[in-house]
Amino acid sequence: MSEAIAAFLGAVIGTSVLIIRDWIAHRAAERQRATYLAIRVVNALDPFVDACALVCKDNGFLGYPRDEAEATTETPSAPRFPDDLDWRSIDPRLAFDILAFANKVSDAARSTLMASEFASPPNYEEYYDTRCRAYAALGLEAARIGRVLRDTHHLPRRTFDRWSPEQVLAERTIEMEEEDRNEREQARKDSAMWALMAGG
Repeated sequence: MSEAIAAFLGAVIGTSVLIIRDWIAHRAAERQRATYLAIRVVNALDPFVDACALVCKDNGFLGYPRDEAEATTETPSAPRFPDDLDWRSIDPRLAFDILAFANKVSDAARSTLMASEFASPPNYEEYYDTRCRAYAALGLEAARIGRVLRDTHHLPRRTFDRWSPEQVLAERTIEMEEEDRNEREQARKDSAMWALMAGG
């Protein structure tokens, strides 16, 4: 009886060891796939962030004086990722954000195109404002995704000597938010003045 129990326990232990070994190997392979995905994605997102910062600095009068605004930077296309990435190896929400990013870039391109049709010369402020807002938001989102991937998979963060595209995007976003607040406040004051005049 004791020999049968010993044999049974030996079989259970042996099977358990095999299961644990396979599980450890599976997890290691999954981590490798996730790290590989992170490396490829952040290296696709970084140039996109840089391009968005350049777009936000372009008001149509960069480089040399001119009578009419003319863009000197091209809006970036959506980052492209290799087909061999295993999206199931990372957090599903993060995978969704990355895969849905191309749709956001398409939306930004459409809104910018529409703004260009209604913008007025010579400054075309509506176009450049819409363009900067759209690509500042995209650049900051791409930078956020890149930071999450770097931190999660222990990749080095980006370093900058003098010019930080993320800082440019963040500062320009703050400036636009301040402009919006000032416009709302001015509109409130104008409305109150007209109401006072109408009542008087």
